[in-house]
Amino acid sequence: MIEVDRRTLLRAALAGSAVATLAACAKPVQDKTAAAGTGTSVDGSKPLEFFNFDGGYGKEWTTMPLDLYRKEFPKADVKLTSGQQLQQQLQPRFIQGNPPDLIENVGLDGATLAAQKQVMDIGPLLDLDAYDEPGKKVRDTLLPGVAEAGRYDGVKYEMPYVFGVGGIWYSKPMMDKHGWAYPKHWDEMLALCAEIKKTTDIAPWTYQGKFPGYLTNPMLMTAYKAAGPDLKKKVDNLEPNAWRDPALIAAAEGYQELAAKGYLLEGSQALSHTQSQTYWAQGKAVFIPCGGWLENELGAIAPKDLGMTMVPVPGMSAADKAPFETVTGGPGGALIVPAKAKNPQGGMELLRIILSKQCMRNFTQVTKSLTVVKGASDGVELSSANKSMQAVIEAAGTNMFADWQFRIWYKKLLDNSDKAMAALMNREVTPDEWSKQMQKYADETAKDPSIKKFHA
Repeated sequence: MIEVDRRTLLRAALAGSAVATLAACAKPVQDKTAAAGTGTSVDGSKPLEFFNFDGGYGKEWTTMPLDLYRKEFPKADVKLTSGQQLQQQLQPRFIQGNPPDLIENVGLDGATLAAQKQVMDIGPLLDLDAYDEPGKKVRDTLLPGVAEAGRYDGVKYEMPYVFGVGGIWYSKPMMDKHGWAYPKHWDEMLALCAEIKKTTDIAPWTYQGKFPGYLTNPMLMTAYKAAGPDLKKKVDNLEPNAWRDPALIAAAEGYQELAAKGYLLEGSQALSHTQSQTYWAQGKAVFIPCGGWLENELGAIAPKDLGMTMVPVPGMSAADKAPFETVTGGPGGALIVPAKAKNPQGGMELLRIILSKQCMRNFTQVTKSLTVVKGASDGVELSSANKSMQAVIEAAGTNMFADWQFRIWYKKLLDNSDKAMAALMNREVTPDEWSKQMQKYADETAKDPSIKKFHA
C-alpha cells in the first residue's frame, strides 16, 4: 500500500452510554483467546497498544472497540497511538522488538513481515466465538472472501476490515446539468474531455499527483479490460516482458494524453491528495480517481448537494476482453498482530472485538464506509456516494478482483511504479519508455534472491 498522509475530518462516534450497553451484552473470550496458538488466556493486567493509521478513515472509529476492551479488562492500560508514516514510526520498533500489539497497517511491507515471521498467524482467530453473535464463529460473520484474504503461502497474517471498491468519481448534478454521459471506453473519455474543455472553464480531470498510485490503479484497469485477466497474471507473476504488453502501452498513451492535451486541472501533478480532492469537491474538475474513503476524507469540505457518485474505470475500446463493469474491490485494509509484541494475545482479542457487528456498524456510521462483517450496515442510512459504491459492486458481480498482487507482494516494485507513473504524467518519458522502465523494475525484483516470490 502507498504510504499517504491523509487528512481526516472526524465525525462523532456513538454515545458512551451505548458503548457501555453493548459491552454488557458482549461475551468475553477469556481462556478462548488462544488465537496465537499458545493455549494461554489474555492477561487482563497487561498494557495494550493499538496503532491506528490516521488517514482516510480517521481514528474516531477506534473509540468503541478500545472502550469494549477496557470494559472486559478494566486493569489493562489501553493505549491508542496513531500516525501516517508507518515506516519511520514502526520499523525501528520491529527491529527493537517492541512493536504495538495490533497495527492498522498502511505503509509497512506486509509480505516481508510475513516472510520473516514478524507477524502472527491469525488464522485461529476465525474459529473463535464471535464477540457479539452467540452461536457463531468469527468466520461465520464475515462476507465471502474475507477469511481467504490477507494470506501469504496459505497462512493468514492480515485481517481486512473494510469492503471497498475503487473507481472514478464525479458529481451527478454536474453531469446532469451539462448533459454529459459517462464514457465506457477511453476514446469516448478523451472526446468528452475535449468537449468539457471547449465549452466550460472546468477541468476534465484532476488526481493526487504527489501520490501517483492513485492514477496507476485506473490506468492498469483500463489495460486489464483491454487485454483480459491473463495480463494481470503475467504482471503479478513477474513474467518476462509482461509490462511490454501492447494493452499496457496503449493505456499509458491514453492516460498521458490527459496531460498532453491539457485535460488535467493545472498543476495536478504537484497536488497532494487533499488539495486535488478539495478542488474536485469545489467543482473545479469533473473526474477524480479514488477509493471508497473519499467521502469521509472530504468531510465538511464537500457541499451537501455534491451528489458524489462512483463509476467503473473506462475500458480501452469496444474490443475489450473484460466488461466495463470490472472493478478492483472486495476486502481491504490490513490489521496485523506483531509476533514480538508485548501483549499479542491482547492484540488478538482486540481484533476479535473490532470484528464484532456493533463495532463494524459503528465504523460504517463514522466513516461512511462498508465493512467485512455481514449485516453490519443494516439500518444505517447510506449516502449517495455509498449507494453508488454498492451499485458498482453489485454490477461487477464476479468481475471484481482485490488488487494487482504485485502491489501487495513487492513493495519496492510498487514504489518504483509510483516513480514511473509520475514520470509518465510529467511527460518525462514516453509510454513505450515507461513500459521498458517498468519491465526493468519487474526483472530486478524477479532476479533478486533476497525477495521472496509469490505466484498468482
